[in-house]
This record gives sequence, C-alpha cells and structure tokens, in this order.
Amino acid sequence: MRRATGLLFFVSLFAVSGTTFASGVTETPDNGSEQMGRGGAWIARASDPLATLFNPAGLAGQPSRITIQANLLVDHTCFTRLRSASDTTADLSLVDGTGHYPRVCNDIQAVPNPQFAITWRVTDRLGLGFAVAGPSAPADKKFPEFITDNAGQPVAQPGRYLLLKQSGVIVFPTIGVGYEVIDNLRLGASVAWGIAKLKLATAVLSLNTDNSSPSTNDLRANLQAADYFVPQFSLGGLYSATPEIDIAGWYKWSDAIRSRGDVGTAANYFSKANAGGDDSGVRYGDTIYEDCGTGTTSKACGAGDNATAKFVIPMEAKLGIRYHKPRGVLTGWNGEKRAHLRDPLATDVFDIEADLTWANNSAVEAFEVRFPGDATGRGVLPVSGTGGEFPPNVDAPRAFKDTFGLRVGGDYNAIPDKLALRAGAFIESSALDERYQSIDFAPQTRFGIALGGTYRIRLGSDDKSSAIEIMAGYGHVFYADQTREDPKADGLRAIAGTSCNKSDPVSADKCADGNPRYRTKWPINLGTITNTLNVINVGLAYRF
Repeated sequence: MRRATGLLFFVSLFAVSGTTFASGVTETPDNGSEQMGRGGAWIARASDPLATLFNPAGLAGQPSRITIQANLLVDHTCFTRLRSASDTTADLSLVDGTGHYPRVCNDIQAVPNPQFAITWRVTDRLGLGFAVAGPSAPADKKFPEFITDNAGQPVAQPGRYLLLKQSGVIVFPTIGVGYEVIDNLRLGASVAWGIAKLKLATAVLSLNTDNSSPSTNDLRANLQAADYFVPQFSLGGLYSATPEIDIAGWYKWSDAIRSRGDVGTAANYFSKANAGGDDSGVRYGDTIYEDCGTGTTSKACGAGDNATAKFVIPMEAKLGIRYHKPRGVLTGWNGEKRAHLRDPLATDVFDIEADLTWANNSAVEAFEVRFPGDATGRGVLPVSGTGGEFPPNVDAPRAFKDTFGLRVGGDYNAIPDKLALRAGAFIESSALDERYQSIDFAPQTRFGIALGGTYRIRLGSDDKSSAIEIMAGYGHVFYADQTREDPKADGLRAIAGTSCNKSDPVSADKCADGNPRYRTKWPINLGTITNTLNVINVGLAYRF
C-alpha cells in the first residue's frame, strides 16, 4: 500500500480570491469601464456608482444612476519547468538536454466578471451607494492534466503540482456613503460583506520516495472551500482645492479569508489507462464522508469541513491628484447652476489624473492550510486507496513584498455631454520572492495600457433628467517573466504522504535530515513562468 497523500491546493487557493484591491498580487486595475480605461487612475474622479468600492467620498454630488458592467478577462499563463538536480522521479521521456520539460499553458477562455452598482443622490451634498463586484482577476483557470511524451504516450503534465484547475464564485456586496461636509470637501466610507466559494484541483505525491512513477504515485486532489463572511471597510476623501484641481485619498482594510471545506482525492489518476478514458483503476475518496470515502467503519472525517485555510488580505492605500478643465458655467440636468454637482462628461473639457498606490503584500508570508493531526505531527485523516493520511500542515510559503505603483489616465469629452474618450497606463513593482514563484498569482513587475469611451443618450425631448450611457474599454497587461533557472536552487516542495524520505521525524515539522515533513526533497517550481492578460469591458448605465 502506498502511504498517504498531502495537498498543495493552497498554492493556488487565492488566485481568484481577495477583494477589489487592484494593487495587490491577485488583481490588475481595475473593475469598471472608466476605471480600467484610465489605467486605474480614478480615485480623484470617482464619478460613477463604483465609487462605492474605489472611493466612497465620490458618492457625494453624483447624479442617481444604475450601472451594470462586466469585465471579460483573458489570462494566458505558461510554465516551462526545469528539473531539479535532486529530483530522481522526473519523467525523463519529457526532459530535454537542458533539463527542461515542455512548456505548458492554461486553456484560453474569456472569464466574465460582472459588476452591479447604484447611487442615490439624497441631497446635493449626500450620496448613497450600493455595489456588488468580484475581484479584477480571472476567476477560472484550467491547465491540461496530460500531455504527450516523445513516444506519443500520454503522461502527467509537469506543472501539475502547482495548479490544474481553479474556479469559484466570489462577490463583495458593499454599501457606501459620501457627504460634502463643507464646500469642496467630501468624505466617505463603505463596508462590505465578502462571500467566497472556491473549487480547486492540483496533483500531489502519495509516497515520498526517491524512485517512484508519477503514473502510479501521484494523486489528483480537489478542494471545495467556502467563507461566507469576510468583513472589510474603506475610507475616502476628495478635496477640490481649486476649480481645476482635485486631491483624493483612499484606504481599505479587510479581514483575512478563513475558509473551511473538504478535499476529494483520486489515486492512480495519472495512469495511462485513465488518460485513455478507462478510470476503473482510479480510487476515489472525500473528507466530506464520515469514513473519508474509504468504505470502512472509520469515522475519522466526521461530518466534514476538515480542511481549514487562511489567507491574509493586505491593507491598501492610494493618493491621487486630478487636473480638469471646466467647460464653463457648472450646470445641472436642466441647465440650472448647481455648485455641488459632479458630472465630468457634461462639465469638463478634459481631465488627467495621477495616482500613487501601495499594498501591504508583505503581510502575506504564507497561505495557511491545515488538517487534523496528532501531537506528534502526524495526520489522522485516511486517504482512500492509499492507506495513508493527510498531513496536518500544508502551508504554502510566499513571502510577498509590498507593492508600489503609479497610474496615469484621463478623459477627453469629444462631444460635450455625449461622448467621452479615455486612455491610461500603470506600472507596479514586483511583490515576488522568486523562491516561491508559482502559476497561481502574477506578482512580478507589471505594466498596463488601456483605452475606452462612454456614449450618453438623453431620453425625451423635454425631459433632460434621464439618460442612458453605453461604455466600453480595453486593457492589456505586460508582466516580467518569473524565472528561477538554477537546477540546484531550492523552492516550493511538492506535498507528499510519507512523513520523511529516508529519515525520521524529529519534531512536528522537521525530519532528521533537515527537510520539512510531508514534503519532497526537491522543488517543483524551478523554471520560467510567463503571463499576459487582456481585459475587455462593456457596460450600460441609466441615469435619473
């Protein structure tokens, strides 16, 4: 019998999680047509209902409006794995003369990320907002399970230990309020209740040994985890220092995501028979069942919810300054003078904004993942078809660094009160510790460009109080490559079921040879990772 399995699912767990913090490692600027089309330079403009998320101070002075938008994100991530010098289990039929495996990329698909928001202009000085949106990141990503070796035979693809598949539903219902406390000074706040439900799959080793065949020793592990309460809040300010200059600040805090769930396993999954469609040799199990799916009288897994996972969401802050050229007398929907109105499409000739951003990514030292274990550090949950157990600790180190960025963008109102054209760009520093590079996030240095526009249609010949707006935008993000090309370097280790390889445990987390328990002696993330991202936004709004 093979010994137990572990789980490296949390290396990829939060590639689709987090909130709308686009300076963090999981996202890219920005949800929303105006926001994304200006390269994320928007907090000092904050002129549509998504200000509820990005700067609630901008709710003060907005006309009432409902908007429905969607970002379509097309992510392309590729991994060219380098065989570690200490890895004796490599599929040599795949490795070339330089020690590299074939390049493997995720499936190309357009992932929709919808946003809904509404503002209510209570008075000239008071505005309320409600918004529902997910993160500005691809929610679904799928890598092939098998590729073909030099002999034309199906084999497990080399990046399987990092990520095979991820999908999920993540939304953050948010309510906000903005108030002009004195002329030209607006303050705002918002609170959110985050909900996350994730499904992820990766490969793990059943037996921690120097000589094993991936076709019989590797398992497919599938995580389903959820957290139905992730509180967060944000604070914002917007000061119109002169009729042409606005200055803004924004800060957000979020609680950590603390999810619970269960894991399904499939032993013998990467066999040639299963690759050909014959799964009769696959042995399935799931910690949701009382006996963990083993078919025995064991009650080790109880009522489920055996996996716990914690991810720290970094704090974030932005500072912005905006120059805008007024078109003349500030007027409202019916032509009357309204000093507190904020409607740049009607009242400005053009504007340009620059934002400085910061995200406290260094708070993310590791993704914490735990299963039940005993006092000696051994797991107590059996794995069906293997005779072993889940390791109690499968934390995935990351050691991210704080991220700093600059965003610049603006609008030009080609036809007053009707057509706005916009463009922008951003650059953000790397949060990557190359030892822990992976294909779940893209934390390296990144640069993006974007453009877009809004077309407004007034409704009725006499009634000037309502309008429909059609919005569109496009953005492209360039990423520096993640590269770790020394075959003798250390990095992320694959999770394995055997506690120690040719050694004995000396503590709950260490083996006598110095290696961590339940992990291979060799890293599985050496090589080069490349990323690109295209974002298309379409939207519709009704103003009243």
